[in-house]
Amino acid sequence: MKTKTSYILILFAFLFTASAFAQVNRSVAPGQYRRTTAKAKVEKGKKIDYIDQTTEFYVTEFTLDDFQAAAVKQVLEAERSNLDMLRYSQDITTDEKREKAVEITTRIDNKIMPMLNPDQLEKYKKFIEKRKQ
Repeated sequence: MKTKTSYILILFAFLFTASAFAQVNRSVAPGQYRRTTAKAKVEKGKKIDYIDQTTEFYVTEFTLDDFQAAAVKQVLEAERSNLDMLRYSQDITTDEKREKAVEITTRIDNKIMPMLNPDQLEKYKKFIEKRKQ
């Protein structure tokens, strides 16, 4: 009788420990799908602001000079409160968010376009068309 109970105890112990080792954390990391630059990957401890990230993208994509980069950053900073409100608001529907996002990006585009030279403006218009698709 003792051996039968000891075998049962060993069996239960084995089953419970095996199931405990089988548990794996399969959750998605909070920052897994965020857009990051090579600079952000190097500087893991630093948080990159989305305004700085967008400005950096525009500088590389449209070959902006320092004056243009500062002006673009200023335009984006002016719309930061609207962008943040849109990003964190949960009381409006997805369609309303999309409409407001289109309004904000149109305002930003209208402020950025006069700052660009003809070559940059052509690239920027292609970028806008691609973004709309």
